[in-house]
Amino acid sequence: MESTTEIIRSYLEDRFLFEFDEEITPDTDLFKAGVIDSFGYVRMMRFLETEFSITLDADEILMDVLVSLTAIDEFIQKKLAGI
Repeated sequence: MESTTEIIRSYLEDRFLFEFDEEITPDTDLFKAGVIDSFGYVRMMRFLETEFSITLDADEILMDVLVSLTAIDEFIQKKLAGI
């Protein structure tokens, strides 16, 4: 079974056509790196809701914290844990 990190990483790489490497690391701001834009962000939020059977409210979707793989994964881990 894939971890949440692997699922999110695969989605990001497949959807936005890049690979995490030395230049784009799990801690890279994907907006600043030009990997993801606002439309892609909304699509990613919908994917996360569907994939992990969670509900995100508008405040969570608009928070400016989910810009890196690490931040996204930590957020999903907290949601799944009910925090």
